[in-house]
Amino acid sequence: MKTQYSKKKFLKLAGVTALTLALGIGAASAFASSDSGKTTQEKIQSLLDKLRVASENEQKNGQLVDTPQGKMFAGESAEKMKKLHDETMAEVDALTARPESERQKAVDEIKKFADKKDLNVNYKRTTKSVYNPGIAEEVYTTDYDQYEVDARNNKIIQFGPRPLAVGEKGKTFNTEDKYSKNELESMARQFIAKNAPEVKIDDLSANFGDKEGVNFFFRWEDTTREIEDIHPFIQVGFSRGGDLLSYMNSLGL
Repeated sequence: MKTQYSKKKFLKLAGVTALTLALGIGAASAFASSDSGKTTQEKIQSLLDKLRVASENEQKNGQLVDTPQGKMFAGESAEKMKKLHDETMAEVDALTARPESERQKAVDEIKKFADKKDLNVNYKRTTKSVYNPGIAEEVYTTDYDQYEVDARNNKIIQFGPRPLAVGEKGKTFNTEDKYSKNELESMARQFIAKNAPEVKIDDLSANFGDKEGVNFFFRWEDTTREIEDIHPFIQVGFSRGGDLLSYMNSLGL
């Protein structure tokens, strides 16, 4: 049965309160310097407190609706709170992000990775790495792709298709039966040798997989240690047509 909420505009309450608080407080502790950390953290907390109060007021006086996923803001309340949420996160990011001049090094690394000197690279935000919350990473997007970069050294942690807006068409990949699994593994090894030459994959444990024999993922893990209950790894994904799907490298985190 189709849901009656599919054509309305909603914003889940947790997206404005709990999620925001988790992101913001984490950013303060992870990115602030020792000299100015307290001041930065206080500023961030003030911004988040204002957002929380606005959310609580809107819950009392605004438009809410019950959905299978819980209570959500609807209509003008959803638009209002999303706008306020985005503005607050932008202000938080301005307090935690590296200067633009330093981020240019990450932009240059992305262009090198993509082998496109004229690539249009857009900075989105600074956040915590999902592979190691103690490490700050920067998120960048291009036309169809998203890059996550280690803010300490500008190395690419992750690459793949960027999130799409509703109705937006995504990137298409060549899925013709062109390369064998062994040939794709060889391509993955060459890709790593070029983009992460410091990684000695033969010293790591291989863990390969595929999706219906169309998309193949070549992963090598460092089984001698764990971060966030996961072995650090490097992974390259290729379609059987030879298109690069994704890249991840958490070995340096």
